[in-house]
Amino acid sequence: MNIKNNVKGLIKKLPGISNLVQKNEILENQLNEVKHQCVLNGRKAIEYRLKFKTLNNEKINVIFVCHRPAVWESLHSVYDVLNQDEDFNVSIVAIPNKKELPDLGLNHEEYESEGAEEFWKEYGCINGYDYEKREWFDLKKLNPDYVFFQQPYNITRCEEYKSWNVAQYAKICYVPYAYDFIGNGVLEETTPKDFMCDISFYFTQNNIDDHMVRDILKKYLIDDVKTVVTGFPRYDNLEQYKESFAKGWDFAEEGNYRVMWTPRWCTNEGNCNFFQYKDNIVKYALKHKDVSLLFRPHPQAFLNWNRTGEFPKKEADAYQKIYAEADNMSIDAEKSYFNTIFNSDCLISDTSSFIADYFTTGKPIIYCHKVDTFNELSKKMSEGFYWVHNWEELKKVLDDLKNGKDVLKERRLQLLQELFGRKQNAGETIKEIIKQDVRG
Repeated sequence: MNIKNNVKGLIKKLPGISNLVQKNEILENQLNEVKHQCVLNGRKAIEYRLKFKTLNNEKINVIFVCHRPAVWESLHSVYDVLNQDEDFNVSIVAIPNKKELPDLGLNHEEYESEGAEEFWKEYGCINGYDYEKREWFDLKKLNPDYVFFQQPYNITRCEEYKSWNVAQYAKICYVPYAYDFIGNGVLEETTPKDFMCDISFYFTQNNIDDHMVRDILKKYLIDDVKTVVTGFPRYDNLEQYKESFAKGWDFAEEGNYRVMWTPRWCTNEGNCNFFQYKDNIVKYALKHKDVSLLFRPHPQAFLNWNRTGEFPKKEADAYQKIYAEADNMSIDAEKSYFNTIFNSDCLISDTSSFIADYFTTGKPIIYCHKVDTFNELSKKMSEGFYWVHNWEELKKVLDDLKNGKDVLKERRLQLLQELFGRKQNAGETIKEIIKQDVRG
């Protein structure tokens, strides 16, 4: 049980509070029932509209609501195949995300861009938010039939863009923004009920993933969401990255051993190793000039650690300054990362879906273990990881790999073939499913 649930439990035990909490939960459930009924009524209207469009050979309008460039690859191939098909009109609406503020969390209406407007500018995106007027673009003006959100978190979006409002005039489709890598309750966090009950399609990555998602839906008593095994769109076009240029490695000397480090961004789950290794990893790189270290923090990492008080801004700035001043170290600020990982030599990480992306390169992974949070898929994959529990073990593995000793290479490549060897085109499959849905 996490801290949040513990606090809720304590509050409920306070005198007189339990009745108020119970009444509030009843009101929330009633409100959610009303919202969902509006969604169901909206779906019926959408079905009639799609039938009418089919009879009149009208194009289908698909909207991608995007806020985070770093996870665009999860939808990129879906966008491409739909945009190239004459049966569809496709648009991107770029929006900011709620900024987590000290003392307020996400309980406010302050929004901050993650570079979405600039990143999707080349796609001819519509800017969804006017920062001066503090006004939102009305999605309904685009007459959408299907809407893809990058992430399932209603709490980070304004009221007009929350799933229960959008689902009343468009079918919501969802592709997970990350490989479903983590078990032990984390899947529930990445599939929140208030979003899942409003979507029409959830596109799963494989049979195991599909089974896990169906179990979540069953737990939530949701029986009107279609899950379809399509593969993961992020892995549709991996070949293009193998010989690609990686701007993130501009600082690296030719011939250096290229190490990426991607620690988990939150500590409340008990599996983040950033604070355990942050100083030793820096010292190692400064001492070994034949190593190039690229630190890629999660977009929310420093914001979160500042909010929790674990890494105040002044300390974080000083830490980042070390990277800026070193000639063989850098912090990766690129929006996308597949060309970066294919141009690296190894990865240091803890429990993160980023490991699954890196696994597709076939290169060695040093996994920093704290607690077991693997699901059935990642547990199989982890047979190809170098497991370490402290700095001494990490240093030894890193020294071995740097010197060409990679004893897990054969097993890792075998697992790569087993788990990712089958050729897929998830984007094309998703397009065909939408076409079938349009035809009824």
